[in-house]
Amino acid sequence: MAELIKIRGSVFIGGMLYLPPIQDPSTGMIYEYQADAREFTPHAVNTGRCRVEQEVVIDFVKQRITSFANTGVTVLKLTAPDGSVEYKQGKASTDGIRVEDEVWNGDTVSLTMRASASNPLRPDAPTVDYSLQITAYKDGTVQVKGSHDGFPCFEFYKQVDFGDFQLLYAHDFRKTGDTPAAMAGEMEYHFEA
Repeated sequence: MAELIKIRGSVFIGGMLYLPPIQDPSTGMIYEYQADAREFTPHAVNTGRCRVEQEVVIDFVKQRITSFANTGVTVLKLTAPDGSVEYKQGKASTDGIRVEDEVWNGDTVSLTMRASASNPLRPDAPTVDYSLQITAYKDGTVQVKGSHDGFPCFEFYKQVDFGDFQLLYAHDFRKTGDTPAAMAGEMEYHFEA
């Protein structure tokens, strides 16, 4: 029987150092947002290579949940028509990263992990969102039903009693063809694991 089950989720812009540049036709300014320059791994937490990080530790011995939330630093590279470069940076609030609906029932616990975070350098930009309904069992089994935006990459893992991380679900925008526009509106992707 498991004593601890950890659920780790992260949102990141994979496989590149910067998103493709966008040029403002009226000013000639070129805008480039820094990406996370990594691939899928459960070990990127606290490295600064995620847009959103969330971790929930389910303790069956103490019958409690401990949660952690973080956001990465957003970096914007601005290149003027004369070639001069300026960098701006900001960090999104963690207020939208939360755990809700915790219910214990004997050797089972259910909860909802949610994240909604915005670009701190563009207040008008849509938020990146996910919602996971999780049921964890004392035998180490985890059932997940979730939804998320099409951009960027999403990864969710479980770890039982400090063992190896096991992938629950992953989404790669590079394979689906999604762009930052996929953050607008409702969450397009739904899954069960």
